[in-house]
Amino acid sequence: MNWTRRRALLATSSLVLAGCSALPWLGEQEAPPLPGKRIPVLLLDEGVKADPRLADLRIVLPPPRTNPDWPQVGGNASHALHHLALADDPKPAWQASIGRGSDDKSRLLAPPVIANGRVFTVDTSLSVRAFDLASGRQIWEVQPDFVEDIDRLRAGGLAFEGGGLFVTTTSGEIVGLHAEDGRQLWRQAVRVGIDAPPTVLDGRLFVRTMDNRLLALDAATGRPLWQHAGSPEIAGILGGAAPAATREVVIAAYSSGEVFALRYADGRPLWSDSVLRPRHTLAIGAIADITAAPVIDRDRVYVAGNGGEVAAMDLARGSRLWDLDLTVRETPWLAGDFLYLLSSRNEIVCLLRNGGHVRWVSPLGTLAHPDGAEAGRVIWTGPVLAGDRLVLASSEGRAASVSPYSGEVLGRIDLPGPVRLPPVVAQGTLVFLTERGELVAFR
Repeated sequence: MNWTRRRALLATSSLVLAGCSALPWLGEQEAPPLPGKRIPVLLLDEGVKADPRLADLRIVLPPPRTNPDWPQVGGNASHALHHLALADDPKPAWQASIGRGSDDKSRLLAPPVIANGRVFTVDTSLSVRAFDLASGRQIWEVQPDFVEDIDRLRAGGLAFEGGGLFVTTTSGEIVGLHAEDGRQLWRQAVRVGIDAPPTVLDGRLFVRTMDNRLLALDAATGRPLWQHAGSPEIAGILGGAAPAATREVVIAAYSSGEVFALRYADGRPLWSDSVLRPRHTLAIGAIADITAAPVIDRDRVYVAGNGGEVAAMDLARGSRLWDLDLTVRETPWLAGDFLYLLSSRNEIVCLLRNGGHVRWVSPLGTLAHPDGAEAGRVIWTGPVLAGDRLVLASSEGRAASVSPYSGEVLGRIDLPGPVRLPPVVAQGTLVFLTERGELVAFR
């Protein structure tokens, strides 16, 4: 299937729900529906529209570059990779099982990481595996010895640096493994679960807990260095935002919608803000959680939240440079002077880095199967910019490529299962992880 030259068919559709008054509910006949207009509460905002003044603005991106590794969520500690190299028409290279996938009790929370020619994964039983990037051959598998009741555990997150593989779990464990063979180097237990993947930079590991604390640990020993506490928040979305870091500043994004800039050395707060706007609704958008990882680039930080706001801030002072009313749960992708976001409305939005003005908007939710059938509400994940196209994947088991210049849907392929985690790219290889626990590599 051609990724770049086959046009995707766009179709509009409506979902008609028929009442089944003859079916009993707890022994009683269902009451007729109330009259009036139905308002879907999951449409979190009105979306955004392209600025007509920018219609003739030419989008110029940095040239693609081959990245040897993808060692943590977002590709590096700052979550800014710009433009990665990928073949014009990548073909299936290999497929491998990582073990147990998502189910009613557990959920895959973190995409794989790639380093030193290996792909590392953690499944929902917390089995950690290493695969050869070139062939997909499994190299090793370990089950941490602290796992007792796997039904209590949802999943874990991963990060790699300097030969160490770091695993976090929703049961509140932080573990350092030897990436060569999976041997445990150290273990640190905290009192609360961790649903955000860790971030590692220059020998320091940064972990966000589910009660809105940021922990800094020595990556070599697991020794705690400092911690910061945000405001507690009862409501949240499973799967938190990995911190973003430079050698001077760590950006923590909490489920309260708060954003803190902390000193890398000692965790002292430098400034704080929040990304949420007032919402008079019971929709999921009323949850202030931030699940998209912050992005740091050229003395700016970009934060997108479920609370309905995207903002750019000065990294040193925290002053707002611009903001936009938009609900985003996926990590934005920055490339040159443009920022690409996937909104809760299944729209790809291209913004100008300076000013946050909208260059184009492209809908993904109307992508249909070849036979025109729809599979309910489709949830998309991504994007990743590689080989002059934005790559995304969906809960209906499809991947799509979108032009970063126009928003045109260029192509689509079928995957062996639904996908809810963004793809990763390293050494010219594109890797998806399906909800069934299957790694699928294209090259």
